[in-house]
Amino acid sequence: MRLDSHPSLKREAFAVAAVLVLGLAACLLAAGVSSARPAYRAPTAVVPNGTYGVLGARGEYVVFTVRNRKVRDLHFNMQITCQASDEPSSEQRFFGGGAEAPQGRTIPANGKLVLNWQERAEGRYGQVSVEFKFGVRDVFNASVIVPEERGGAPDEAKESCDGVSSLRFHRGFETPIP
Repeated sequence: MRLDSHPSLKREAFAVAAVLVLGLAACLLAAGVSSARPAYRAPTAVVPNGTYGVLGARGEYVVFTVRNRKVRDLHFNMQITCQASDEPSSEQRFFGGGAEAPQGRTIPANGKLVLNWQERAEGRYGQVSVEFKFGVRDVFNASVIVPEERGGAPDEAKESCDGVSSLRFHRGFETPIP
């Protein structure tokens, strides 16, 4: 009589299944432990109180004040390109804005504040959009669109304008004394 026994296929299948179940349980446990860590949060931009601004080479400027992470007293001047309906070429003009800008908006934790409004400046009624970016490089981006005004005499020339500006500002800007 032989005492050699052959392993059964059922036992082998059970052993393989047990290893797979234990491996899956270990993976799920490891995933549960790793998800207990807090998710990555971008650092909060540091925005000290003070006056910020810059005077650009083309006569463009921006000046504003920050108090308790709120932007106030915005004033800017930027170049826009205007096209009259009766002229073949366009002309460069300036748009000085900020008097009607929303005041006291809080700068979000990521350091990026966007403001949109409509304003009349230099006789033009424009749609203004500005963006403040505080961080490694402090940047002011602005765009102005002045659509053709409706009304007036039918043969009167209409003018439309638009422009964009991007200026790197810094804290401690002082306006010149007249």
